[in-house]
Amino acid sequence: MNLPKVLAIVGVILLIIGLVFAFVPVTQEVWQEKSYLLASETTEISPYIGHQELLTYLFLSPEDVRNLKLQGTLKSIEGGNFSFEVTDGELYFKAENVSEKSFEISVEPEELTNGLWLKIKPANVTVSTHIEAIWEQRTYSHVLGGLLLGGILGFFGFILLIAALVVYLIRRPKVTVEVQKKT
Repeated sequence: MNLPKVLAIVGVILLIIGLVFAFVPVTQEVWQEKSYLLASETTEISPYIGHQELLTYLFLSPEDVRNLKLQGTLKSIEGGNFSFEVTDGELYFKAENVSEKSFEISVEPEELTNGLWLKIKPANVTVSTHIEAIWEQRTYSHVLGGLLLGGILGFFGFILLIAALVVYLIRRPKVTVEVQKKT
C-alpha cells in the first residue's frame, strides 16, 4: 500500500473517532455530588432571646438537582440542654431538650432557595452548629471534554487527509503525450 492511501485511511479513522468522541458524551447523563456549608458556628444563646439563622442557597436549578437534603448537627458546648427547629412555616425538623442532635431532612430546591429558618429557643447555653446542603447535580463537563478531544482528533484526521492529497499530487506519475508526425 502506498503512502497516500495509508495517510488517507488513518485520516478517515481519526475523523470517525473524533466524531464519536464529540457526540457520544452528549447522550450520557452524569450526576456529581455537591455540597454547600449553610451554617458552621458557635453561638451563645440568651435565656431571654433565642437565635434564628436563615439557611439558604440561591444557585440551584431544579431540573439539574436531585436528592437534595440538609444534614446537620447541633451540640451544646456550655450550659444545659436546648430546643430547636428547622422551619419555613412548615415544620421540617424539631428537637426538644437535647444536648446534641444530628438530623437529615430532604427538601426541594425551591425550599432551600427561598430559605429555611433554624430557630433555637431561648436557653442559657452555647451551641455549636454545623449544617450543610448535599445534593447530586447534573454536570456537562464531560460534554465539553468530549467535544475538545473529538475536535482535536478530527482536526488531525483532516490534516492527514490533506497531507495524503498533497503526497498523491507530488508522487503521481507524470504522463507525457508524444505526438508522432506522419511521414
